Amino acid sequence: MQLALLIGILLSLLLVLCAASPASQQEASGAPATSPEAIPPEVKRLDAWVGTWDAEVTMMGQTTKGSETCRMECGGYWLVTEHTGSFMGMPFQGKGFTGWDATKGAYAGTWIDSSGSPMSVFANGQFSKDGKQFTALVDGLDMEGKPARFEYLSTFPDAKSRSFEIFQLQGGKKELQMRIRYTKRG
Repeated sequence: MQLALLIGILLSLLLVLCAASPASQQEASGAPATSPEAIPPEVKRLDAWVGTWDAEVTMMGQTTKGSETCRMECGGYWLVTEHTGSFMGMPFQGKGFTGWDATKGAYAGTWIDSSGSPMSVFANGQFSKDGKQFTALVDGLDMEGKPARFEYLSTFPDAKSRSFEIFQLQGGKKELQMRIRYTKRG
């Protein structure tokens, strides 16, 4: 858990630095910060998320609607995800950051939201060879507040739809905790 906290702090610091960087200021002005040729192919795979999406969230026997906007920032190297909706009758907001860690050969990311749950951090994300699935393992807390391991699974059947599922991994079993189905706008 201490490693996850350290990674989360480092990712947060990186994002603060990116927001203040000249490249970020160029992006805000509409000018490209990095030439597309300079972006590694692993980073370009994150484009599967980019866009504005309608979301149908199913969790704890409840289905709600929301929306998610995903864009590349920090010179085109980091995926920023912003989700809004409602849960249990209350407004919900979440934000995620995902990028490629070339030193580890894996994707790293963090997620924070208004539910009050601890920050989720992963440093082991991978795409399937065909690019249609993305998986990451996350150590966190279960619904009772006990340490648990989760699998995040994003599936990209086509350019206009995707899904995100969270599974709790325990005793050789994989139990679905949440599912979000997305439809791309436009």
